[in-house]
Amino acid sequence: MFHPWSLVIPLMILLPNLIFFKYPPQNMPSGNNNSLILTAAEGIGRIGVLIVPVFYTMHIHETYEIISLIVMVLSLLMYYLLWVRYFRNNREFNWLYSPIMGVPVPLAIFPILYFLFSSVVIHSLYQFIFSLIFAVGHIPNSISDYARSKRSG
Repeated sequence: MFHPWSLVIPLMILLPNLIFFKYPPQNMPSGNNNSLILTAAEGIGRIGVLIVPVFYTMHIHETYEIISLIVMVLSLLMYYLLWVRYFRNNREFNWLYSPIMGVPVPLAIFPILYFLFSSVVIHSLYQFIFSLIFAVGHIPNSISDYARSKRSG
């Protein structure tokens, strides 16, 4: 069954990405040495975490669900703050991956945390699995992109 209110979960993550496509990064290094397998995992995971929530209802009644929602909101806030940091730094490519407070590739880490905890809020093992698949591809690819930007800059 389709649950339109659960569309909020993927839409909140997609909002900054829509602006990103309109205003792409500056000084993007050439070449891409990301693994095809990791890139496939990233793509499969991304599609899964964006689609699965629409088939589940959000639950925020129990303490663990409320805690999960709080972690989702905090992860989303960090994600938005990092996008602001990127845009304030003239959309320089390396700001997409630059660490903050000791967190490597935070623009990869925070959405994954968001999606992992969304699996608790919607009670979906599929969301959890797709979040892990997304993490397996997205984090190493982001680390690789960050290393590439450091070498070229």
